[in-house]
Amino acid sequence: MSYTDADSQTLNQNRANYWLLVWENLSRNRFWQFLLIAVGSASSFVYPHAPLVGLAVVAGSTLKRDRAIAAAMTIWLVTQLYGYAIRQYPHTFESVAWGLLMGAGTLAVCLISAIRPRFSQKDWKGHLLWLGLALVAGSILFQGSIILAIALSGGHGLTEAILGKIFIKEASWAIALSLVHRLIAWLRI
Repeated sequence: MSYTDADSQTLNQNRANYWLLVWENLSRNRFWQFLLIAVGSASSFVYPHAPLVGLAVVAGSTLKRDRAIAAAMTIWLVTQLYGYAIRQYPHTFESVAWGLLMGAGTLAVCLISAIRPRFSQKDWKGHLLWLGLALVAGSILFQGSIILAIALSGGHGLTEAILGKIFIKEASWAIALSLVHRLIAWLRI
């Protein structure tokens, strides 16, 4: 191994260690957790259905597992409270069941994204790759459970166009929040 190869390998290792250090610091930071909760909760004012998948993926991939679960479930709870109090969700068993299904889906997506495989811990690119994979897997799980519930209840179906729009909304939120996370990490440098 030449001197240049050794320097390059050391630089790559230092970058990996640095990214992990920054991620660890932010993952324990209450500011980032509260910012996610605030933005996620405020999304209820913008959309009748908050981007729970995108928010859960970002929480799971940027916070420690317990904080991620707390953030994701707080966002879900706020959206439910807002829905029933302000948006006039119907007070029926079916409506509550839908809310609980969405809560379970949000929790499952958060837990999936919190796995954070080794490649996602090496650098920002690995983190983004995992974020994308978790977003796709989480969307399939979340929307799949809703499609199954609709099919079992005999209700209306979701079209591919609607699912595509939902995925774009979820991905947009996940990307935007990931960029905010990256900006905060960069500012801490």
